[in-house]
Amino acid sequence: MRIFCIKFRITTREIELLLKQCDSSKLLIDLGLIKCYVTMWLAELKTTDFDPKKKYTFVVPLGATEQHGPFLPLGTDTFSCDDIVAKAHKSLPKVIFLPTISIACSEEHKGFPGTVWITKDTLYLVLRDICDSIKDYAKNIIFISWHGGNLGLLNKFVSEQQNKYKPVRLVHIGMEDEETNKKTIARIKGPIDEHAGNTEISMILATHPKLVQKPDRKKHPKHNFNHNWENHYVIESSPDGIVDKHPEWIIDKKLGKWCINLHANLLVREIKKIA
Repeated sequence: MRIFCIKFRITTREIELLLKQCDSSKLLIDLGLIKCYVTMWLAELKTTDFDPKKKYTFVVPLGATEQHGPFLPLGTDTFSCDDIVAKAHKSLPKVIFLPTISIACSEEHKGFPGTVWITKDTLYLVLRDICDSIKDYAKNIIFISWHGGNLGLLNKFVSEQQNKYKPVRLVHIGMEDEETNKKTIARIKGPIDEHAGNTEISMILATHPKLVQKPDRKKHPKHNFNHNWENHYVIESSPDGIVDKHPEWIIDKKLGKWCINLHANLLVREIKKIA
């Protein structure tokens, strides 16, 4: 007996129609003999792909457009968020991912050319409008952000708006936690960069190598600047925009891929608890 593994990319609605027409296809899928790569990027779906009788889980990713020192592009947080989501979404076939919000709360990087931000009040209203847009066919709306400057605002929004949107559940899931931090510290044998250092450079190097300039250890010796994220602009404490207390440059593609997988696995675990 010869078994073929068929791979195809179709929408959820098309899978349902296929299964109605062919019971054996459902059996093969259940047995894992057919692997369905379901497209659940909102931007790729058609309005007719939605079943009016169903409620869906949506993920709203947030990044940023802000300085990341002399070695990384301004879109680093957006690229990294997209890379983690791209890895995670393969394990979340029933979850719909919205396009990443690429301009958000980055005012702490004021003074560095290229940084673009909106105020927390503006982002709050944007999130409210997004929820108003999808609430009628949503059961869960999950917010995630790779950019740390968005986290406080997301917690505030979910806390204050949850009652308004019931029975839709609003959730903010972190893209890192104590476990991922411990594993990363052990992997790099030192502190994790707070901004634009070892792990972030490695992650972009793994997925967008042409956008990275690797630091020359002689021309760019490692420095250690302390920064108070609550009260100060980054430029006041770190002239080059890097905040990384690790004593050495530890940058490579393998580390970057490992970090992306680590955070994608966390995202999958946390979303599966909800969706």
